[in-house]
Amino acid sequence: MARKVTIKDIAEIAGVSKATVSFFLNGKSNKMSAETYQRIQDAIEETGYSPSVAARSLNDKSPHLFGVIIGNITKPFANRIVKGIEDYANENGWLTITASSEFEPEREMSYIKSMLALGVDGFLIQPTVNFNSIRKTLTIDKPIVFFDSVPAGEDQMYVKTDNYQSVRNATEKLIQKGYEHFIIISNNPYVLQTRIERSTGCTDLLEETGIGYDRIILPTDAKEELLTQQLYPLLDRYRNVCIFTLNSTLLQLTWTVLTPYRSRIPEIGLIGYDHETWCDYVVPSITTISQPAYEEGYTAAGILMDAIHGDNEIEKVQVLRSELRERQSTALCKAEEN
Repeated sequence: MARKVTIKDIAEIAGVSKATVSFFLNGKSNKMSAETYQRIQDAIEETGYSPSVAARSLNDKSPHLFGVIIGNITKPFANRIVKGIEDYANENGWLTITASSEFEPEREMSYIKSMLALGVDGFLIQPTVNFNSIRKTLTIDKPIVFFDSVPAGEDQMYVKTDNYQSVRNATEKLIQKGYEHFIIISNNPYVLQTRIERSTGCTDLLEETGIGYDRIILPTDAKEELLTQQLYPLLDRYRNVCIFTLNSTLLQLTWTVLTPYRSRIPEIGLIGYDHETWCDYVVPSITTISQPAYEEGYTAAGILMDAIHGDNEIEKVQVLRSELRERQSTALCKAEEN
């Protein structure tokens, strides 16, 4: 395998210092003679040298590299957040490096180490619940803006949505419609603060009002058969029961599994967290809580850039409001039930 060409090699071929090559690569050649400029240009073309982003970020005094760590990049919610981050970065001439932790602390730590080595100027992180342990282990000397979930601690910078309150408000409306029992479907809530907030937003109100509920906790790779085994006996047991799914993937899985029971909607209610376009077009249409994911990513990137530059012009903590979109799947009416 051929040895990788370095700045030192270019400097030797062109007969200049490494600092002069660095100035050339970072667009600071205004004080350079035409002859020197051409020698460096010729050396680069001769060797096919391509400077790494890391090398340029270390030599450039203007920060321009975001490190982004998200739980699961395949989720539609994650796609929209990353799109918001990248749009902000592109508008301001920055680059992003994005990695998916799969909510595993070991991966999270590994990506942070790698991104620090690459010379990122700051982090945008959807943290696992173990993030504070990682922070104690590593020396992170770059600013961090959290999004979606927030680890415990003071003086944090973050953007999140009103997970707890939006779920609590939705649950209250569903009780008012006449639902007498709830089935809460989620993944393991204890790997992500967001999941805890959504889950307790529902269960806190149900326990306060004395409304019964069951919980179905599924692995992230759950198939239809597993949910069918746990859900069908509950649907056969209760009337005026509402299924509350706590992310868009689980909503889609639940909708598929509900096929034999769809004629009972909205006596069997269905609500999901995070809106997907298909929810508007299925019959019956599905009630969702829609969170402003794109805005969350865009806002988080703005906070990070503000912190890196030390401008202090942007509020460091922001909680964005979600929207309840009521549709046919929860259109239970007390008057019709009497």
